[in-house]
Amino acid sequence: MKKIFIYTFLGILFSAKLFAGEGMWLPLLLKQYNEKDMQAQGLKLSADDIYNINKSCLKDAVVVLNGGTCTAEIVSNEGLLFTNHHCGYESIAEHSTVEHDYLKNGFWAKSHEEELQNEGMTAARLVYMKDVTSIIMEQAGKIKNEEVRAIKIKMLRDSIEKAEPDADKYKIQVNSFFYGNEYYLLAYEVFKDVRLVGAPPSAIGKFGGDQDNWMWPRHTGDFSILRIYTDKDGKPAKYSKDNIPYKPKYFLTISLKGVKKDDYTMIMGYPGSTKRYLTSDEFESNCNVSNPAAIEAMGTEINIMKQDMDADRSVALTLASDFASTSNTYKYLLGQERQLKQMTYINQQKEKEAKFTEWVNANEDRKAKYGKIFDKIREADEKLKSIEPALSYVGYGLFSSPVVEYGISYYWLYKNIDGSKMKRAEIDSLAMAYQGKVKEYFAKKTMNTDKKVLAAELYLMYKGIPAEKRPQFLEKAMSHYKGMDSKSAVDMYVNDLYNKSSLLTQEKAEKFLNKASAKKLEKDPFFELLAGAINYYFADLASTQSSVSSTQNEYHRLYVQGLREWQSDKKFYPDANSTLRVTYGKVEPYIPRDAIGYKYYTTYQGILEKYNPQDPEFDVPARQLELLKAKKFGRYAENDTLRIDFLTTTDITGGNSGSPVMDGNGHLVGLAFDGDWESMIGDLVIDPKLNRTIAVDIRYVLWVIDIYAGADNIMKELKVE
Repeated sequence: MKKIFIYTFLGILFSAKLFAGEGMWLPLLLKQYNEKDMQAQGLKLSADDIYNINKSCLKDAVVVLNGGTCTAEIVSNEGLLFTNHHCGYESIAEHSTVEHDYLKNGFWAKSHEEELQNEGMTAARLVYMKDVTSIIMEQAGKIKNEEVRAIKIKMLRDSIEKAEPDADKYKIQVNSFFYGNEYYLLAYEVFKDVRLVGAPPSAIGKFGGDQDNWMWPRHTGDFSILRIYTDKDGKPAKYSKDNIPYKPKYFLTISLKGVKKDDYTMIMGYPGSTKRYLTSDEFESNCNVSNPAAIEAMGTEINIMKQDMDADRSVALTLASDFASTSNTYKYLLGQERQLKQMTYINQQKEKEAKFTEWVNANEDRKAKYGKIFDKIREADEKLKSIEPALSYVGYGLFSSPVVEYGISYYWLYKNIDGSKMKRAEIDSLAMAYQGKVKEYFAKKTMNTDKKVLAAELYLMYKGIPAEKRPQFLEKAMSHYKGMDSKSAVDMYVNDLYNKSSLLTQEKAEKFLNKASAKKLEKDPFFELLAGAINYYFADLASTQSSVSSTQNEYHRLYVQGLREWQSDKKFYPDANSTLRVTYGKVEPYIPRDAIGYKYYTTYQGILEKYNPQDPEFDVPARQLELLKAKKFGRYAENDTLRIDFLTTTDITGGNSGSPVMDGNGHLVGLAFDGDWESMIGDLVIDPKLNRTIAVDIRYVLWVIDIYAGADNIMKELKVE
């Protein structure tokens, strides 16, 4: 009886560690899990007002961009979307030229006709979701062999998706949750005509640049504006000049009341990926092995890009999106690494595992079921460490090199024609499809930068991977440059590639494609590099990774199952997987370190204090400077100041960028765009003292649109209270 009491007490103790603000909750389960708590904290709505398949509700105003890169919210009856500036950054950069530099000067369409088509951009609205766990578990739940189980589940998921009655009009997908302990079907309405409507200059939308990224205090107006278009019947359609603005089922009202300390806030969005159920061994591997290698690979690339971007504005525009994305992940990993090295979270996880193990060992049935979890995950983790740092150097380094990304196309061309019985006309037809890729790549005119990145990443692999584990293609290449130091040898090798390859100038590449053959590719030195790198990755690295993943998935599934059994009174939420989630918390300041405390909001004064015309990351447009100094804040002022950004305790990650921050009435008060530096550990574990969402105050967004840009046509669409 005493043991039962102790284990119950421990379960309650750990259950209590689910703090306000933590949790990425499934909207379908809000009424069951969260409604009372949300209302106690300040929500004025019901769970049905947030998610309901029988009436319009908040979930109908929230969309996911490009399948999961960012979130956006509908803010008008004509399909107008607010999202982050960095979410629209790639499109803004693609539309920019040296003559029409929208990144530098901003862009504001004055009419529907001036809005710009974004090739390939999509926005998807969740129509409904439903639990299909029982269907899958009845047929696959008892299969012991993990590979057979995975195949069976894949077949069941495909079958369920195809059998869904709405499969002809919605995108249907069955997603795994809790490492395969639960499955839900989700139906999406996918819009394929999404246009650029407005964006502030980067000096506003990206104010502070990489220096301020993931930092607080922030003074960034991180927003851009898009619009969904449909066919004349209101249905999703590809771009057409005859398409019309989308008439949504629901759009958000915008509040000018602002936020104050302890106010309830709520975010709906599509967080990409978290790993909240890792073990302490996996934490340590991230800290000591995989993160350092990934940081080194990405840091190598962004340093080269930065030098060339600073020297040439056309190069800067071409590389802007890739640079922003890579440097964002790079700095994120730096922050996570910093937190992991303090060991606090790793030690906390070890304590939790010890208590879980004690509970497991107190019962023979539990011991038989869960007793091997940590040993098996540890064994898998050791195998994963055996292919590092090569895995990160190839994945984050070599394969992210633009010239290698371009070259991969030739590998797939080779796989299609090698050994085939295709006739000459068929090969020519297939090769012609690659002509566009050639023109697209060489039109960017960043070949010199790409060449430097390739050489740097190959050198990193050569010096960083132990000799006995180096890829054969690299060892073979270096054997031709005996007597030279490794750096000079790699540089000479890359120079020779560019001089001898038929694929690395536009003229030669187009000539090759006019008479493509597998034999010609086999003799090409650049193709030899590509084939060698791909074979090395799949044969030596990915096969091990796949084996490890299979074991990890099996025992993580058991681990989560065991945790939920142990802490049966606790409300668990699944890891993020780019599906719609709700998180809620309060507006709060925070104390990141001893004797350092931050307010929960920033004002225009911080922009003036940081302003430095000699530093492009802290430059301020002349008009903005003039308006701020004159304190022309209009109706967006609060106590004679203009608030810029604020903090909440809500739980977000990548993919949440652009998510609406709403008050207790479901009104829009801000746009989520970042997390604080101290919460970079948040994808692994939440620290409520430090975890904060950084949001741009919606009043600053409106100030930029209205007073700075004078975009009256946009303002007239919005419902502002």
